[in-house]
Amino acid sequence: MQNAQSFMVNECVCKKEKGLLDNPCSKPTEVCLALDPEPGFFDKNPWGGKVISREQAFEVLNKAEEAGLVHLTNNIESGHWFICNCCGCCCGVLGAAKMGFPNFINSHYYAKIDQSLCDACGTCADERCQVDAIAVSESEYNIIKEKCIGCGLCISTCPNEAIELLRKDPNEMVFPPLDEDAWFDERARQRGVDYKYYK
Repeated sequence: MQNAQSFMVNECVCKKEKGLLDNPCSKPTEVCLALDPEPGFFDKNPWGGKVISREQAFEVLNKAEEAGLVHLTNNIESGHWFICNCCGCCCGVLGAAKMGFPNFINSHYYAKIDQSLCDACGTCADERCQVDAIAVSESEYNIIKEKCIGCGLCISTCPNEAIELLRKDPNEMVFPPLDEDAWFDERARQRGVDYKYYK
């Protein structure tokens, strides 16, 4: 966000799809951000959307956070050009994580609940977690580490500050490719595809 010079916001296509299927989402829809390091990049764009300032882009992120949306972007070290703000009821990526696909979202963090501080109010599980990563019993809420994507949504509204983000052990981490080209190369390698003629 700080390195980008151009910003655009668009409607979330996943939420649009759900609306067209008569299953609209109640969360904010104009929350998909596009970023570019070149000033004025989106001024004459063919993609629709609305050109906004950096300050307005941060307002979109804050609105998404308040609404319980997960900030998602490319799984790369540099060259990020979008930030989606997603919900578990519409997003395909979060949907796959909810179904338990291993390592579908690469995060180096996970949440943990301190039972001595938790009063089992249910806010984290009922309103914030978008991937069903909180196990609920009669008197206790616990994070399912294998499902947690480390988004931190459960932390920001915990009334007792009973939840914290912890960094995974290095042997549990998968480090992302350098940039989008490296990501495509690794994806092709994993699938046994040679796409060098398309570069």
